[in-house]
This record gives sequence, structure tokens and C-alpha cells, in this order.
Amino acid sequence: MRRSKTALAALLLSTSLAAGCTNGGSSSPQQSNPSNEASKAKKVALNWWVDSRDDIQATYEEIKKDFEKANSNVTINIVKTPDDKIGERISIAINTSELPDVQQGAIGWPLTYAKKNLLLPLNDIVDKQDFEESTLNSLSVDNKLYIFPNSITSPGLLVNRDIFKAKGALELLPQNMSTWSYDKFLEAAKKVNDPAKGIYGFGVYAGDTGGDQGHHMFLWGFGAKTWSDDKTKAVLNSPEGVAGLEYLIKIIDEGITPPGVAGLKAGSVINEMFLQGKIGMTFGSLGNVSAFDKAFKEGSAPKFEYDLIPYPSKDGKTSNSILFGNGTWAWNTKNEDKMKWSKEFVKFINSKESMEKMAKVPSVLAARKSLSKTYQPDSIQGKTTKLFQYSSDIGLAIPGYAATRNAFFPELQAAITKKKTAKQALDDWVTKANEIITQNSK
Repeated sequence: MRRSKTALAALLLSTSLAAGCTNGGSSSPQQSNPSNEASKAKKVALNWWVDSRDDIQATYEEIKKDFEKANSNVTINIVKTPDDKIGERISIAINTSELPDVQQGAIGWPLTYAKKNLLLPLNDIVDKQDFEESTLNSLSVDNKLYIFPNSITSPGLLVNRDIFKAKGALELLPQNMSTWSYDKFLEAAKKVNDPAKGIYGFGVYAGDTGGDQGHHMFLWGFGAKTWSDDKTKAVLNSPEGVAGLEYLIKIIDEGITPPGVAGLKAGSVINEMFLQGKIGMTFGSLGNVSAFDKAFKEGSAPKFEYDLIPYPSKDGKTSNSILFGNGTWAWNTKNEDKMKWSKEFVKFINSKESMEKMAKVPSVLAARKSLSKTYQPDSIQGKTTKLFQYSSDIGLAIPGYAATRNAFFPELQAAITKKKTAKQALDDWVTKANEIITQNSK
């Protein structure tokens, strides 16, 4: 009799889980509980690491409370975790067996852990019809989805329109998100460049991996590719890549960028220099604007009109961008109870109802097609959607991708400081990147 009751309980639990999956992972908060008797289920505490964006923290708290209310046996511990040095934090967590159960953050780095069996596949909890196929493919490895996207964006050039207005140079910027050439870009950057006042036309940095996508996009504008079409090797040292890097170094040498580019970090350029009105244009995206708005509101930075425009290209007929943003994933902690509830929580976080709450946040551009809004064409959100068409794969699923990034900026620094030619720097990075790919493909 005892064995029969146990079997019946297992059957009921399995049936409930299956029912939760038949609606495609978009169940409402009331439907997320895999058991109708959560209060009698085993108590579970999950650690949820979240990104540090200020404008979405209250939404994370609301989602946590909603899930705990629907699943009284589960406690969610939120840990606010900045993206800088996230790789080091995760490495320590892996080595000390203290991985978080669920993580919310930038999608640019976790996929390299999928082939190491450190992430849980999520195919069974995502309703694929409500997402762009290309988006899900970019977050998959060997046809298995490992990151549930909830906010996708494409970067371009952030512009301080007040600086251009003061110099009578607004007409030099592309209008209505039209494409433009490097010649036009350089003309605009030079027009507002005023080193005597500490103002520079173009904000560039090479101090670490932060914002390194912008360097690749700059070289792509000359026709370069970072990876081969089959994503098996690095190919950025093509003649087009070398020409792009030489052009970037020329801009730096002409003093159109802040001094000390080799040591500057993206955070210093975007969140400090640009925010303080010292930079005309720099790499950035919708994800940066909440920090700007907060600083303006608090009075910690002089308010100005910011804008988003496409990256230039050699012929001025196209642009380049990438798809990145934020999503949710679950770590393989080898704790079956926790991993079961981790996937339930990932599904809950990304349900249509929860994602509707996220979509109200200024820095979020909802990944669900059913939640796509009619953004005003002149809003940052509306302009971001126009960059999607230019997006290419930055290589999230490349074996050892994070390590290839760590190997890139020292070569960039070497080229900027003239320790190497542009070709030598790119040749050396390609060699190192391909060694990393080989090592991580075993």
C-alpha cells in the first residue's frame, strides 16, 4: 500500500509537470506551481543572481514575491550581482560549489558553460512561437536552448545632441536612422572635438573586455568578420579587418578620442565621460539610458539630450550591430530538487505575465513577439528596433568565447600603443583565439 501511494504521488507530480509544459512555458503565476500541494512539498531555497540595472530591481522583487506566493515551499534569495568581472565570480562559484541556482543577466557570456554541462537545457519550458527563431538560435548550443531571453537590444552609437547643437553640427548626424559612411562619421567627430575644453568627438576605450563588441562592429564596417561562417575559427585578421583597425588607430592618433585610450574602460567612457558631457559619440545602447536618466534626476550629471544612431560603414549603405540583452538561465548544481524548482522559476520569470511587468521598465525591450509595442519612431526603443536588421552574431556559442575576449583587448592595446602593427595584433589574436577554440572544443 505504501508503495502504491508513493507511485500515485509520483504520477500526480509528473502529470502536473506535464500540464505545466503543455501551455508552452507561458503559464500565468497561478499555474506555475508543479504541485497543487506546494505547502506540503519539500522546502527549497533558491539563490537568484540578478543584474544591477537600477530601474528593474523593483520588478525582480515583485516577481520573487509572486512566485513565493504561488509556491509556498520555495524561498527565493535575490543577490544583486554587477556584470563586471562576472566571469571571475562564476569561476570562484564553480570551484567552491556555490553556483547560484538561477541567474538573470547579460546573455553575452554564459553559453560557453553549456558544453561543460554546467547549464540546464530549457527547450521544454519555452514557447518558441512567441520568439524570433534567430534569437533562440543565438542562445542555443547543439540545438538546445540554454538562455531564456526576456530583453533584447541592439547597440549603436550614443550621441550627445547638445554638444552637436552647440557646434552647429546636428546636420552632420544621420537623420531618421539612415546609414552613413566613415567619412561622414569622421567629419562629425572632428566638428565637435574640442580637447581644450575636455570634449572629444568619439569615445573609445581598450582597458578590458567591457564594450568590446563596439570594436568588432567598427571593423565589420570595413567588411571584416570576426568568425568564419561555420563558427569554427577566428578570421578577423583579414585585409578588411586590418584596414578597420588602422582607421580606428588613425582616429586615436589624431586626438579625436580621449587621451589614454589603451587604459580607459567602457564604464569610464560611457557612464562617466559621456554622462558628464565630455563625449560626442560612443558605443552604447538602450541598456545605458536608465543610468543616464537616474543621474539627470538626482542632479549628479548635467542633463542633456541623448540619441541613438547607427554605426557607420565604409560605403555608407549599411550598418552593423549585434543582438544582445538580458535573459535567464539555470545552473547545473547537481541538486535535483533545486534544479527542478529552478526551471519552474525560470519559466515563471519569463511567462508572458511576468515579462509584461519587465516591459514597463525603460531599459527593457521585451523579447516576446506578442509583447512588441508600437514604439514611437523617435524614441530610443523605436530606434533600437531599427538596428535589429543590421545585427550579426558576435559569437556567444564559440567554444571558449569569454577567453577569446580576454585575449582580444591586450592585442588592441598593443596596436594602439604602437607595440604592434594592426596586422600583427590581429594575427596574434586570431592565433590565440583559434587555440582557445581548439582547447575548448575537446
